[in-house]
Amino acid sequence: KQGTHWYLAKQNVVDYVLDGFICINRHFIMYENEIHKDTILYKILSIKNGTKKDPDIYNDSILNGYDSFFSFLQTNQILVAICLHNEDAVFVGKIKDVSDMSFLLSSYDTDLNESGTMKIPFNKVRYIQMHTDYLNSINLFLDKGDRGQASVTPYK
Repeated sequence: KQGTHWYLAKQNVVDYVLDGFICINRHFIMYENEIHKDTILYKILSIKNGTKKDPDIYNDSILNGYDSFFSFLQTNQILVAICLHNEDAVFVGKIKDVSDMSFLLSSYDTDLNESGTMKIPFNKVRYIQMHTDYLNSINLFLDKGDRGQASVTPYK
């Protein structure tokens, strides 16, 4: 799906593995590379998409604006991984507040302790990952409420 500000796709992490969604800020897209219908990759991903139905929670209207998209993430309390200008680091957290030109992200460190709140301008977000196995696993841990001595590998 695509809107005026965001391009939403299933995240193809390697070969034929689909893991969650990635929402890319269209401002950072230099070119689009189409997968041709006669390739094995296209055929396999088409079969996988036809057999597994993902919830259609991301409607086209939220992809047309920054504020509507981040407000949607905030309202639904979706755990996200946000990449800014540097692709070497992502920030994991939940959207706490949305204003005219920015949002507040309540983030977690690599030990899943709350690490503070970051104010991030909309136009600085390169991409956002949602509903990945990594993020779903963190959600399970956070929902359980047992913060014990857990340690996780940093997400890059």
